[in-house]
This record gives sequence, structure tokens and C-alpha cells, in this order.
Amino acid sequence: MRGNRLLPEQIDVALRHPPPDRLPDSECDVRAAVTLLLAPEEGDSVRALFVMRAAHDGDPWSGHVALPGGRFDTGDRDLLDTARRETREETEVRLSRDDYLGRLSEIHPRSAHLPSIGVTPFVAWLPRRPEVRENYELAGHLWVPIDTLASPDARSTLVRRTPGERVFPTIEYAGAVIWGLTLAIIDEFIQRMASP
Repeated sequence: MRGNRLLPEQIDVALRHPPPDRLPDSECDVRAAVTLLLAPEEGDSVRALFVMRAAHDGDPWSGHVALPGGRFDTGDRDLLDTARRETREETEVRLSRDDYLGRLSEIHPRSAHLPSIGVTPFVAWLPRRPEVRENYELAGHLWVPIDTLASPDARSTLVRRTPGERVFPTIEYAGAVIWGLTLAIIDEFIQRMASP
């Protein structure tokens, strides 16, 4: 996949067939949503917005590189509204429902320290890169080229030693490490875009 050939029309076609249905509420304690926000850059390349979570005690994603997003709130009409609200609260980027092109598969992070959670990723497109103003939940942000996300040269591994030793695939860019839930979302997006 070449990022400089990526257009919203291509994304729309790739996401037209919805992913499998989400887990029933009886199997999922918490719902959340994130935004994979794409915008073209100079030279027609396309970049995706990532945020760096600030370090907070008790937050399982503390310090991670992530997509803007968070938990469903009873004031949200649906999970798309959750993605929009959380993106606005964290980055001050205001997205309309029409800015979203589709969704990816619900992700279920597994951890003995977390409730059963279902995270729905939504893909949005803006015609130009917006200004980002991080709130207190974030320690920074970066725009990563889609070509880099799809490139085997950016792939590496991360070893976590609590408990035991586990090895996780990663993408490394400008000193940031994308892995776990966020990498699973990116990998599905890249796969969907590469499918005929």
C-alpha cells in the first residue's frame, strides 16, 4: 500500500463491508471508541494522528501511544458520538459525523486487571491536518505516515517482563512505540486497505 495513493474514496470502499458484530452486552462490561484520524500532507502523503497518554497511577494505558478515544458515556447517542466527543476533549479536533468513513472490528483487550471491555475503532478523514491542542490526559501527539505504518522496516518487538516475559510486535516512529491494542487496530486498517 502506498500512502500517497490513499484517498477517502478508497477508504470508503474498503470499509463498506462492516466488520463482525460486537460482543453482546452480557459479555462486555465497558464499551469504548477511538478515532483513527487521517489527513493528507504536502506531497499527497497521508498521515494518521496518534496521541501519547500522560502517566497516571492506576491507568493501564498510562504513557502509551494510542488513538484518541475513551469510554462510552450515557450522554453519548452511540459509539460514534463517543469517538467524536473523546477526540474533541483530548485534542480539541472537532469532527462531524460526516467526517467518519466507517469502522473497524471491535477489539477486546485481555487483562486480569481490567473489566471486559470492547473498543470500537472508527476511521475519519479531514481534507487538511487540523491543529491539535492536547488536554491534561495527553503528554503529546504525532502524525505518522501511512506508508510507515504499512512498512516492514518500521516493525520491531517489545519485551514486557511483568509477569514473566512476553514479546509484542511494534511499530517504531520518531522515538514512539505503537503496540498492543493500537497496533491491532492499525494492522486491521492496513489489511482492509490492501484487500482488493
